Amino acid sequence: MTAIRAAATDGNDDTAADPTWLPQAGKTAADPSYPGAHATISAGGAFVLRTLFGNKPLQLSVTSEVLPGVVRSFDSFADVEEEATLSRIYAGQHFRSDENAGEGLGRAVADFVVDNYLTRVHRRDGEGHKEGSDN
Repeated sequence: MTAIRAAATDGNDDTAADPTWLPQAGKTAADPSYPGAHATISAGGAFVLRTLFGNKPLQLSVTSEVLPGVVRSFDSFADVEEEATLSRIYAGQHFRSDENAGEGLGRAVADFVVDNYLTRVHRRDGEGHKEGSDN
């Protein structure tokens, strides 16, 4: 929003200012642009979910508190990640570079978490349970 409204001061003759421009969402939040938080969280979450469940197709539907009655459906974790990331650009909150940085950060953190904190638990049949007991 700030970039479009103040485009006349950016030193680029190819941009034109629109001092009254507002994104479709109305106004942007007063939070830092770089890196994009939605992209960071979405990329990290999708990375962990793909690690746990693989890349097989899935059907996932979500609703929104902001848009009551609207249901979005997705075929993969990657699709959810992409829409969450792009939504912040369309809302006028971030530049694409902010979102690219957020995606990279989110994946790096998720990769570290997966490698260092998520471990598979292999159980042998009957482990922790004695036959004939309630344990």
